[in-house]
Amino acid sequence: MNSEYTPTKLTIRGKSYSEIKERLWQNYGNDYQIIDQRTVLQGGFLGLFQKSLIEISYVVKERQRQEQENFSTVKENILKNSGVDYSKIVAKQYSALTDMMAQMNSQIEDLKTTSVEKKHPSIAKMEKLLEDNEFTRSFINYVSSRLMNESTLDDLNDFNLVQEKVMDWIGQSIKIEPEVYYKIPHIIVLVGPTGLGKTTTISKMAAKLILDARKKGEALPNVRLITIDHTRVGAEAQLRKFGELMHVRVDKAETPDDLNMTLQECKDTADYIFIDTSGFSPNDYDNIAKMRNILNLPGISLDTYLVVSASTKARDLVKTIENFSLFNFNSVIITKCDETTSYGNVLSVLHEANKTIAYITDGQKVPNDIKKASVREFLYKLTDFTVSKVHIDDMFPEDD
Repeated sequence: MNSEYTPTKLTIRGKSYSEIKERLWQNYGNDYQIIDQRTVLQGGFLGLFQKSLIEISYVVKERQRQEQENFSTVKENILKNSGVDYSKIVAKQYSALTDMMAQMNSQIEDLKTTSVEKKHPSIAKMEKLLEDNEFTRSFINYVSSRLMNESTLDDLNDFNLVQEKVMDWIGQSIKIEPEVYYKIPHIIVLVGPTGLGKTTTISKMAAKLILDARKKGEALPNVRLITIDHTRVGAEAQLRKFGELMHVRVDKAETPDDLNMTLQECKDTADYIFIDTSGFSPNDYDNIAKMRNILNLPGISLDTYLVVSASTKARDLVKTIENFSLFNFNSVIITKCDETTSYGNVLSVLHEANKTIAYITDGQKVPNDIKKASVREFLYKLTDFTVSKVHIDDMFPEDD
């Protein structure tokens, strides 16, 4: 036996200090000494909904160790003096121990499989419901984790209650762009991949400003349109046709100098200036960088929106957000909402990217088919949920 003994520092966690003390007493009696105590966080998802636990550091006192060593020594002496072949006993015990460890490992794997298979039916049903609405796997895992951590068994047995909880969490995950007032002129830029309706969306936004002022009997705003889209045949012609209908001037710029000159010329007279950009694949880094260079206007504040389609696959949305992030867009406009019945993909990705939603478009009519984004409208359109409209309206009154 060694003459010097350095006790090993051990740790134990529990919900409270008193619970840990009880467990230590059951294991060691009074033969332990607490040397440190702290609060730690455990579990959760993406840093959220973690539980607070108490962690105790302790050492076992010398007497307990000595008793254990003395017992081992006595046991060894008995075996030696018994005349039994000790090596055969050890071999037999080692074989039995190996078999027991293999059996335990098998049981652990079975337990893992069983725990997955025996997921509460309400959680499994909710996961299927979210999959049908095309939410991403990471968002579904987030919801499942919350259900397991924040629900009692009685809660989970009531699927209507589970639906209400999840509906509320989805609504809380949707961030709507707040109302922001910009100094005149308010310069609005739309960027995004090709084929998503940026030019039509700009026409809708501009026309809505003019028609809303006309309905209210207010002075009509001075609106200007600028296109820097020189890649798509017909883009400039489409914008000019709209300009003629609404009596709005349309200019074209191909270089940073062109754009800067046009902005300087109209900055003292225009209330709103809309800039239509070229659409490129999210993987067309060179042209995206060139377009960003055209919009690099020192001293000029741009209100930039990324345009995405409601029907785009989640992984493609992630790539689009990543590669257009160099434009420092403030919010997102979701187009083609009339072409899909599932919004889980775009809602999941925007939640994970922490991006707000400004507008949605759901048709080709100018300016009718554009509206401010609304949490309620997204929740109303989730399929196969049976949560009442009254509950949604009560939970999200900010849409009023």
